[in-house]
Amino acid sequence: MMTLWAVRMSAVPADEDHPYGHGRVEFISAAIEGGMLVAAGAFVLMHAIRSILERQEPISNTALGITLLVAGGIINLVLAWLLLRAGRLSNSSALTADGMHLLSDSITTAAVIGSLLAVRLLNVWWIDPAVAICLGIVLIAMGGRIALRSLDLLIDRQDERDIHALRELLTSHLPSGGAVPTICSFHKVRCRHDGRDHWIDMHIRLPRTMSVEESHDIASCIETQALNALGGIGDATAHCEPCREVDCSCNRRSSSS
Repeated sequence: MMTLWAVRMSAVPADEDHPYGHGRVEFISAAIEGGMLVAAGAFVLMHAIRSILERQEPISNTALGITLLVAGGIINLVLAWLLLRAGRLSNSSALTADGMHLLSDSITTAAVIGSLLAVRLLNVWWIDPAVAICLGIVLIAMGGRIALRSLDLLIDRQDERDIHALRELLTSHLPSGGAVPTICSFHKVRCRHDGRDHWIDMHIRLPRTMSVEESHDIASCIETQALNALGGIGDATAHCEPCREVDCSCNRRSSSS
């Protein structure tokens, strides 16, 4: 229900009170879901340790438990695959976190089935809590990774893949790159994203003799290409600066024309 609410809320368009949209709701949802995984892993870990210290009673009804686990595990695995696929296609943190949650359930199920089969065949009581300890550690690690990534996005940590794609695009528009329109240089390339929406800003240097209208047209073209490079949803802003390098090839061409 939390993931459904987050996905629906993040799709609400930007308004006067939220000019950057509502995409960060997904990061909050993903962080909470990661925290839930950490809590579940800690609970499993503490219960397993207590079971070993108190030497638990022999497990019974393993056949029924294994049957139910196999059915539930298959359902979780299919749902996890669908959610992770949808999360990648839509760049949705909430869907990805929910998919990871269900994937962790599938991993847990597989491990539990293995431990129950081992207990049934070998009749060794400590196998079940030993496997549970390993599962608790795995759940804590998975949940912690999801929560930390969501918190990173909430505080606008740069996505290296996005920055690399933007720098490659801008480099192609340098005189040596050959792409049109040509810019003299660029700097201060920054980007953050809220769910599917990307917010890009960059500084580009253009010939100092270029008119405001020409600069605006080039900036608009670069903005459109930059946004399309990251999925086409959001907003991009290119700040134009005059190039003051005397030996700049752009300046020489502009002066000769």
